Amino acid sequence: MNPIKLIRKLGKALRGGSKFREIFLAVLLGFAVGMIPGVNLTLLLCIILLLLLNTNGGLAVLAFAIGKICCLALAAATFQIGYFLMHTVGLIGLVRALADTPVLALLDLHVYSLLGALPIIVLVGGGMAWAVGALIAKAQAGIVSAGEQSEKFRKVAENKFVRFLLWLAFGRRKGTLAEVMAQPSPLFARNRLIAGAVVVVIILIFQVLFVDVLARKGIQSAISLASGAEVNVADVDLSLLAGRLVVEGLEVTDPARPTHNQVQADRIVTDLSVGDLLARRFVVDMLESDSMRMDVERRTPGKVYREPEEEEAPPPPVDLGKLGQYKAYLDHAKRLHEKVQKLREYLKSNEPDTEAEQPDKERLAEEARRRGYLRLSAKDYLARHPTWVIRDLVIRNVKVTDELPGLTIEGKNLSSHPSLLPEKAELKAKVDEDALESLKKGLLEKVLGGKEKPSLKGLFGK
Repeated sequence: MNPIKLIRKLGKALRGGSKFREIFLAVLLGFAVGMIPGVNLTLLLCIILLLLLNTNGGLAVLAFAIGKICCLALAAATFQIGYFLMHTVGLIGLVRALADTPVLALLDLHVYSLLGALPIIVLVGGGMAWAVGALIAKAQAGIVSAGEQSEKFRKVAENKFVRFLLWLAFGRRKGTLAEVMAQPSPLFARNRLIAGAVVVVIILIFQVLFVDVLARKGIQSAISLASGAEVNVADVDLSLLAGRLVVEGLEVTDPARPTHNQVQADRIVTDLSVGDLLARRFVVDMLESDSMRMDVERRTPGKVYREPEEEEAPPPPVDLGKLGQYKAYLDHAKRLHEKVQKLREYLKSNEPDTEAEQPDKERLAEEARRRGYLRLSAKDYLARHPTWVIRDLVIRNVKVTDELPGLTIEGKNLSSHPSLLPEKAELKAKVDEDALESLKKGLLEKVLGGKEKPSLKGLFGK
């Protein structure tokens, strides 16, 4: 909205184009749109109401700016209010039901700062809307009264130059202020209905056109949060109708060695449950990848967001001559399996306690400071179902080193809340039997293929 149009809309409110109800709704809904953190169904509903109802656009823009400033400045306060409402007042049952219901889960009322913003919207936004509406209504009444009682005022108002200045500043007005005030004001504006429908269509088109970009950002953010380091994704192809997600060029920085990737996958294919996505649950029926490498040098060092825990250094390699390649393959398989089991135990140990009456406030506050107050959600603690589930996982050709054949990682029923999933979780790394047999065969051919009788020195080297 350009400045001239904004001034005209504000002037329209004063000169009689907007009545108390229109002013009240404009300020309240504009302030609400600014106060709501993130992009969610709650924000979308407020925007639609602002577009459909007969409101003053200029006042709504000003109220939005004030609301957004308050949203950022009061982030810590809205987090505390949200925690109080949810865990002390006792709204946890209602929030849990909404967070577990498809479509309604998209309201994001399980986000502490959003829930805490609602009382501020009602009290501060409502009070400000009433005050502005009453002030403008009083000013309008004063102008009408002065115009009726003062002949001089009427002559000035009828002056052509004055009328031109008023038109330039505030736009055209049909009739006198008293006549405009007497006209009925509908709750819904017809032209706004069309505008609202157009905006909804644009939002849907935007979601369709940019859903891959949004999915890529979401994947990078989620994995970065879990790993504590930079994550890069080259491309994402998400088909909601087919329930299929394809991730290409995944690179996860190793926090202990930012110059290398902890994991690097060329292509990952997943089959998703669309119904669960509407409840903000990520349920994967099958996750497959045919090529994954570990400890790969990055083009540029990645960012580290959280210092990693110290791990025991692997034992130094033992030179076993021609048998060394065979043993190294088994050693790598064993080490990868141990890492996978540590990951499984990590997932289990970091499961939110859904049976607790309320999560630890101090720990949540520390997490909120690290992640941002406006993002922290209580959904993990309210869940009746896991936030994410991977039913079947198969990652083939996991390359620990380029000199050896790839390994395989298999998993079943992995989730954010193992206690909420009846099926037992499984996760393991194993050698490729065909590759192992090929390695054995190649070794025997090298050792026994010649005419000379194999010796211990020939088998084990120096």
